[in-house]
Amino acid sequence: MRSYLDGAPELPVRGGKLHVQAIADAAGIDRQTLYKNASCRALIEAAAARVGADAVAKGGPAALDPEHARLERRVSELERANAALRVEVTELRSRLRRLAHVEEHLTETGRLVR
Repeated sequence: MRSYLDGAPELPVRGGKLHVQAIADAAGIDRQTLYKNASCRALIEAAAARVGADAVAKGGPAALDPEHARLERRVSELERANAALRVEVTELRSRLRRLAHVEEHLTETGRLVR
């Protein structure tokens, strides 16, 4: 990490802050390491001061970009809605299979199953 930050002629910046994902990819480490590891975080903050960018925002990746946080919330909301719809589809398919048997019996016998 230190060798990447020292050797890079310029660091990727997005929205006035260091682009942490790009730095992590270039350094070959996991992005969360930059947030959770105190020494990595200190290196990032020192690099940000050196290039004149804001340091990594407190609170993790979502705090870096309000648009990113909004999109993350939207994705979570859509995933919950999708899960609810999957349950509903499963229940409706089960009901459809049951009603198909009733229709088949009614067609064959002319009598309704009770």
